[in-house]
Amino acid sequence: MSRALDDIRVIEYAEMVSGPICGKMFSDMGAEVIKIEAPRTGDPARMHPPFPGDVPHPEKSGMFLYLNTGKKSLTLDPATRDGGEIFRKLVAGADFLIENHQPGFLDGIGFSYEALHALNPRLIVVSITPFGQTGPYRDWKGSDLIEWAMSLTGYNTPTLVDDGEKENPLRAPGHAADAMGGANAAAAAMMALFHREMTGEGQWIDAPCWQATVNTSKIEMAAYSYKGLPFSRMRGKTLVGLEPLPCRDGYVYTLWAADSHYQALKKLLGNPDGLDTELFDTLLGRQQNDDVVRSVIRAELLKHDMEYLVREGQKLGLTIGPVYKVSQAATHPHHRARETFVEIDHPVAGRFLFPRRMVSMTLTPPIPTRAPLLGEHNAEILARLGISNQEQQGFQAAGAI
Repeated sequence: MSRALDDIRVIEYAEMVSGPICGKMFSDMGAEVIKIEAPRTGDPARMHPPFPGDVPHPEKSGMFLYLNTGKKSLTLDPATRDGGEIFRKLVAGADFLIENHQPGFLDGIGFSYEALHALNPRLIVVSITPFGQTGPYRDWKGSDLIEWAMSLTGYNTPTLVDDGEKENPLRAPGHAADAMGGANAAAAAMMALFHREMTGEGQWIDAPCWQATVNTSKIEMAAYSYKGLPFSRMRGKTLVGLEPLPCRDGYVYTLWAADSHYQALKKLLGNPDGLDTELFDTLLGRQQNDDVVRSVIRAELLKHDMEYLVREGQKLGLTIGPVYKVSQAATHPHHRARETFVEIDHPVAGRFLFPRRMVSMTLTPPIPTRAPLLGEHNAEILARLGISNQEQQGFQAAGAI
């Protein structure tokens, strides 16, 4: 079956999360993604957990295997003379170059945007960095945690700390800021591809992860713009129902800001006496009496199981959802029906469950395949560039590949 990007070639000179997740979106959609990895060591993500049996192995990292589905691995050092020449040949025949090095790194090894454009005027260069190619923080060292913390999102994450205790800013699990930056870059790259189809021109995409993450804080930024005041943290005291609440066997999220939602929640909980007053029938009344409303709701939720609350609450038109553990989400009937996850065989790591696709497409569905072994496609790619086996052996001995 054909895929949306079957005729597209991508050079991914990137590592860890932000660049590879951008490249993954291309490879899952059918593009040939040639992943450039450091000779001998490869992408540092290869040595990041999780590992089967908690035993580190460069071909078994769960992080690497997920982020690099469907790609081809080429070990190459473009900073060397021979490696640089191979890199030029690759770039000359590519549609995209994805990279996530510090600003100025490519310039330093002879591959500024101007040089790349001269090699291939149709090339679309996607540069993913913590803070962007311009601005006073251009050369700052960044990480997913720093980008998240600086984006407002970490500070405004709800907590369950009781009143009077210090509430520390939180971070999202995983690599949320880097993933947002990579996804943002992939979307921009598709727009640039459309522009190129119309004009024949490539361009340079500057995709900062911090900027992508800040862009999710629209309510906070609007409040600051309108009022000139910093947006307070999203504590339960200030907004109605914005926290996970415990039930008998887990947690649920539910909202009772809208009057119709509050009435549905009351009915779900059996119209308890503590909520049976006209004082709570309006949003203002519920906000003014939040301590009483919340304490009654918390006590009543503890009498019921999570699945019952969610199932019956949804029937009543209530916005309510479960707080799932990984095992519950991965095996959920809804995901099975949508084929959200797929088992993929890997010659070294074995057979494991992976998220199958981010979206569904009727004519050109994404089809993920396994991640590559380190340098698995060296011979194939180099032969395509006209480099003989003897030359390849010499380049390998010199550390260029």
